[in-house]
Amino acid sequence: MVKKIAITLIVLFCCVSFVSGASVEEKAGTDIKNKFGGYTILPANDSGGEPGIKYVSDTITQGETNWHSKYVGSDITVLNVDLNWADNTDSLRLKIYTPDWECLGSYYDSADGSIDGRINIDIYNSGGIAKGTWYYEVYGYDVSGTEDYYI
Repeated sequence: MVKKIAITLIVLFCCVSFVSGASVEEKAGTDIKNKFGGYTILPANDSGGEPGIKYVSDTITQGETNWHSKYVGSDITVLNVDLNWADNTDSLRLKIYTPDWECLGSYYDSADGSIDGRINIDIYNSGGIAKGTWYYEVYGYDVSGTEDYYI
């Protein structure tokens, strides 16, 4: 119960963020991870943003795949994706798909620069994030028992 309350509290602090001021490349320095079809994927910028995004919690086991989706309908240039399971002894994999089903890559615990049971990344496109339904594939890559997570 305490773990679920802690996860719920963490969820309240997650958000879609907007980039302003310096360019993404300047802010990210050498931390830029991937570029796909106009999108740049980099560790999340914790500088704040627009709250109120709906997150879900779920469980996963070894070899299991869960699908989640989020509708993006407003004009934004940065989409934050935060997969958090908090137990870095287990390993989850995250794949992100645009509304056109373009796969933006496979991400593991270290994708955001830390091994901490969390993949917290920003998807940036100066021309705007594609409107529509984004899909997140969560895979139990190396899980002992059952792992709780939220995205």
